[in-house]
Amino acid sequence: MPAHAQIRLFHPPELGIRFNPDGVPGQCGGRTGDQWAEERTWTDAIRFDTDSRPGGCQLAFGVYDPDGDLEGVSLTYELRSTPGGDPAQCGNQGTFSMPISKDARTFGPAVRIDTDSRPGGCNLTFAVPQIKQTYVALDIQYDPDGDPAQCHNTGRRWAETDRGPVTIGIDTDDRPGGCRLQLRLTVGAG
Repeated sequence: MPAHAQIRLFHPPELGIRFNPDGVPGQCGGRTGDQWAEERTWTDAIRFDTDSRPGGCQLAFGVYDPDGDLEGVSLTYELRSTPGGDPAQCGNQGTFSMPISKDARTFGPAVRIDTDSRPGGCNLTFAVPQIKQTYVALDIQYDPDGDPAQCHNTGRRWAETDRGPVTIGIDTDDRPGGCRLQLRLTVGAG
C-alpha cells in the first residue's frame, strides 16, 4: 500500500438506551444506566416490573451516527396511557424524536413508567416515520418473564416506514414477573 494511502475506519451507528429507577431499584431491572449497541446488535435487555413500591422507571433513547449514515432518517418513541387507564402511571406523555447525532452520544427526553394496581398501563410506540435512500428498521423483542397479561404485543416486531410503528403495552403490577425489552437498529439491506 502506498505510504500516502489512508485507511478509512468504519464507525457504524449505535442505538442508545438510558434506563434508570427513580424509586425502589428492583422495579427497573436488567441493564440500567446508559448503554449503546452498534447497529445489527441487540441491546442488553431492560426489564419493567413496576408495582405498588415507590417510584418507577425513567427511559430515553438516542442514536450516535459518527459517519452520517442516517442523514434524512427520523426515529421516534411515544408514551401514552392505555385507553381508560390512569394517565398518572405514564409520565411525560407525548411523541419524541430520538436524536441522531454525529458528534456525541445523546438521548431524547425521558419518559416515565410507573404502572401498578391502578387501571390500565402505558403504551410505548416506536416508529421510523421518515427515511431517504437508506433502509432503516428498529427491531423490537418484547417478552414476559412472569404473568404474560402484564406485557401486551409480545414477540419480535419491526418498526419500519413501510410496515408502520410498533406499540408495546406495559401493565406491570403486583402479579409475578415483568416485561423484558431489547432493541436493535438495522441499517442497509433488510
